[in-house]
Amino acid sequence: MLTRRSFSRFLALCLLSLVALTACHEPDDITPDDELLVNDNQNPPETYARRLEMPALDKRNTFITHTTLFKGKETITYSLEYDEKLHHSKWVAFTFYNDTNERNWSRSNWYSTSWGGDPFQKDPLLSDNACPDRNYFSGSGGVRGHICASADRLYSKEANEQTFYYSNMSPMSYDFNGGFWADLEIALRDTWAYKQTFCDTLYVVKGGTIRQGEYRMSDNGKLPIPNYYFMALLCRKNGTYKSIGFWVEHKPYLNKTFLDCAVSIDKLEELTGIDFFCNLPDKVESAVEGSCYPGVWGLN
Repeated sequence: MLTRRSFSRFLALCLLSLVALTACHEPDDITPDDELLVNDNQNPPETYARRLEMPALDKRNTFITHTTLFKGKETITYSLEYDEKLHHSKWVAFTFYNDTNERNWSRSNWYSTSWGGDPFQKDPLLSDNACPDRNYFSGSGGVRGHICASADRLYSKEANEQTFYYSNMSPMSYDFNGGFWADLEIALRDTWAYKQTFCDTLYVVKGGTIRQGEYRMSDNGKLPIPNYYFMALLCRKNGTYKSIGFWVEHKPYLNKTFLDCAVSIDKLEELTGIDFFCNLPDKVESAVEGSCYPGVWGLN
């Protein structure tokens, strides 16, 4: 006869098995039913907040999730936490898996649309005063740098269009945006995200630093220009996890390698003040975020 404790352990094992079986599809991830997998710091049970890619929410900011209809189902393009006073996101989070890895659209296709190759627009989920526009970037000293890159969302025209919302932009140095940062974004996609021999699902959080003392104001005084940009990556393969973080100084030219910028998620949390992947069960989170093995990610 099963005791309550033994039944709880049995149910927890069943839940873990279910995660492994569904890993190749967009996961529902941690839900209130998973409380057997103890988690003391997960997000509140509001819409989308308990997905695995989400950092811990800061209630002072605005939490937004953009979705599209893809293959007859709601598909999340990306989520972000937005500081309306600074007109800049604190972070942007999204996932790569079999559906979102598809490439059915090209940024060059915008030239043949009414956008004429310039589909940048204000975020419809932010108030008009909160969201910046082209005038914020004109004379800022930086270009309109995507956080969730346009190339990260090519599975549909609609998803790619959402990456051009100004809430997803940061005033980056031209040579940084098209240099080291672009190279790291290419590695993110081609080396890790698109290879399902490496990941079933890759959870991504990207952003620039906007805490006091970690940015300077733009030349026109309208936007913060981060001193650093970061990536937090969590890879799930067959129900197991590995993670890595990147902390990159915002300079036009960096004489560094990806390995030079690699840190553990624990270290990245210390550097950014952001609690990444808080919806993982506590024991998994502690083990995964405290370790950093760049060699596993092909960095030597």
